[in-house]
Amino acid sequence: MQPNPNPNDPNYIPPMEEVQPAVPYQPVPPPYQNQPGVPPYQSQPGVPNGIPPNYVTTPAQYTQSAAKQNKKDRKYGIAKLMDYLQWVLFALEMLFLLRFVLKLLGADPTNPFAQFLYNFTGFFLYPFEGIVPSTKLGTQGVAIIEWSTLVGMAVYALLFYLVRLLLRITISRPEEPIE
Repeated sequence: MQPNPNPNDPNYIPPMEEVQPAVPYQPVPPPYQNQPGVPPYQSQPGVPNGIPPNYVTTPAQYTQSAAKQNKKDRKYGIAKLMDYLQWVLFALEMLFLLRFVLKLLGADPTNPFAQFLYNFTGFFLYPFEGIVPSTKLGTQGVAIIEWSTLVGMAVYALLFYLVRLLLRITISRPEEPIE
């Protein structure tokens, strides 16, 4: 025992028992090591079912769990792709709606923001230009109801919905047949 470093300290309580020094940790090798001619997965004394104690699962279970993990990763990737597609659709639809509202209000097409918006959305709405004639409002015809923008919004929403449905089918289980 160590002597009391502060003999006058009233809060000092001497230890009740002697503390033994700890033995340094030495790992024990698995029983199949250092045995010549014994493959690692063969049944050995002291090893149940031939599985070494340091393995949690058998190799077959490991490959099955790896396949399940790979399937989960694939499902997660496709689900994330579906989320990104939904975000892109929402952003495009909002830009198309803003274009429609600006045209309806008769925004100045020489304004830099309106010019940028018309050019950017014009790229996506090019296939629908002239599909339905635009309606001019007012005596000066500055305000326009651009029907092709509304048609483009509907077609893109339908297209994205079909792609999302296709991706959902790839990661879901088939339903039971109707009899």
